[in-house]
Amino acid sequence: MIADYVIRYFEPGTSSFDERIEAAGKIAEAGYPLGFIIAPIVKYDGWQEGYWHLLQKPHARLSHVEVKDLTFELIQHRFTKTAKSTILKRYPKTILNMDKEDRQLKWGRYGKFKYVYKAETVGVF
Repeated sequence: MIADYVIRYFEPGTSSFDERIEAAGKIAEAGYPLGFIIAPIVKYDGWQEGYWHLLQKPHARLSHVEVKDLTFELIQHRFTKTAKSTILKRYPKTILNMDKEDRQLKWGRYGKFKYVYKAETVGVF
């Protein structure tokens, strides 16, 4: 599943997906507003099925709870030249696709260009 894959390869040392979903369930059951951030959204072979499965666990865990103000924030993977250099230096065997040919330049709010997925790719997310 995409969540397990991302956690294993890109978020070492963090809580498992199941632990995160269980915590979200406890928050909802306590009556607090709940939100999820899905990031980084990456395109890979089988991404549609992967993200479908990603959303099934929270759905199953929260199906019996009336959730107040449920929100989702979706953030696609993007990178700057500096970030790419840092990632490749720290993780030389990374499998994260940072091919500029698959991306387009976008002016970032902090005065730097970043590489984001092309519009036709974002349209299918």
